[in-house]
Amino acid sequence: MHDRELAVWRTLMEDGTQCLGEEQYHKAENYFSQGLLKAYKLTVPEIVAFTLRLLATVRVRLGNLEFAEDGFQEALRICQEIQNAKGMAEAWAGLASVSVKKGMIREAAKKYEQAIAVYPCSSPPLRLGMLYADLGQVYATLEDWTRANRAYTQAHEICRDNGFPKGEAELDILLGELCFRQKKRIEASNYLKHACQIFAQIEDMIALSNTFQYLALVYFEHKQMRLAFECQQRAVALCLKFDTRSVFSESCYFLSKIEQFLENYEEARYYVELSIRFYSERDLDLALRYQSLAGLFFLSMDLAKAELYYLKALGLFEAINDVRSSEIYEALASIKEIRERKVEQVNFPDISEAKFQLYGGFTLEALIRLAELYEKQQNFRDALECYWKALAMGRDVEMTTDWIETRVQRVSKRLRRKKLTR
Repeated sequence: MHDRELAVWRTLMEDGTQCLGEEQYHKAENYFSQGLLKAYKLTVPEIVAFTLRLLATVRVRLGNLEFAEDGFQEALRICQEIQNAKGMAEAWAGLASVSVKKGMIREAAKKYEQAIAVYPCSSPPLRLGMLYADLGQVYATLEDWTRANRAYTQAHEICRDNGFPKGEAELDILLGELCFRQKKRIEASNYLKHACQIFAQIEDMIALSNTFQYLALVYFEHKQMRLAFECQQRAVALCLKFDTRSVFSESCYFLSKIEQFLENYEEARYYVELSIRFYSERDLDLALRYQSLAGLFFLSMDLAKAELYYLKALGLFEAINDVRSSEIYEALASIKEIRERKVEQVNFPDISEAKFQLYGGFTLEALIRLAELYEKQQNFRDALECYWKALAMGRDVEMTTDWIETRVQRVSKRLRRKKLTR
């Protein structure tokens, strides 16, 4: 009879664990609840505590935090009575996860510390590494960089010493993120590059793609655009083979932004169009893609296509009542004004029409208009960048640039004033 009950309990646990892994939490809760009833009949404390922990874990996923906390507390009490150190550590870790969900981060840190303190040396070291990683994430949330780094480093060493390369690479990413948040660019990029090496060796292409993209972001934030481009291009190539349409769309969109900084406008347009093609939702992110594409057509003075995509963006912005609608109206007004004006009426008397119409893949008129638009929106950094490019173009074609220099000085002052008031 006892063996039969044990077999039924084991089957319920296996079915529940499979549902938990597949994120079918309500089904998992049902299996574990039935398993708990069987566990009480078996009257084996270790089995009861183990079942309580699994049931509490799935209830954390379902957001039933009070029930989950009660379950972990009962499991802890049982394990303390029978001096089961591994069970105590798991129960403390479960209670820590409840504290995280409740936003009680400092309490969570104390409970993870307690879990690590009672974790037995004879138990699997990789689980201890996971506890250190969880503790590191809690301290990172608290922005306690020293303790977070110490916990992550402990987890990293455990993974490396026990031949778990995937865990080692994942800890490299966490350490890289920690450095990135502290503005330690070189250290962050070194950790991420090491993670890329490991993911390539173990042929985890999805993780490799994500890490290349993270590395590209680090380079992008520090204006190392060529390195950002190389990393993001690799990420896009890998996404195309191994990842979902949405991830591929996001990767192409980021690559388009990098291409714009590198002034490769045709390539930027190609990648944002590709991003739109693979994006399946009609939401804010799609609207931003349309706005970006419209801006690129505006730069090349393809006003018909610029207007088309601004209108597409406007429809989505207005549907979700987003404040960016005003930006679109200003851009459309600029297009209308350009159309109504002939080139001869523009205040560039000393530049030929041929040079005015197209220079380096985009027009001086477009740059000035875009700079004016950014200035109206108080986006002084982008306005200044456009004015500087216009100034360089004007000098190259030997036109009078005093009026552009005046605008550069004006926007520079406003940008400095804005920084001082922060």
